Amino acid sequence: MAGIRGRRKRSESRYTAEASRLADRLRQAREQRDLTQEQLAVRAGVCVSTVRKIERSEVVEPGYFTIVAIARALDLSLAEMES
Repeated sequence: MAGIRGRRKRSESRYTAEASRLADRLRQAREQRDLTQEQLAVRAGVCVSTVRKIERSEVVEPGYFTIVAIARALDLSLAEMES
């Protein structure tokens, strides 16, 4: 599939509102635990740029396993990540 790269752009996604809520929830949970973005990334086994992009709502459709890893690193369930 030549020419197709990465995830959808924010303007092309129908999930922009959900991405914004996820960004807020992720930032809130991280700050409540006194973690930096770098510390969370290490705990979750993801790149710090991934955490930063999700928190800024630059990634509107993050991968399922990325969110699972971040939720586990924050000791949250997926349902808690949504609320």
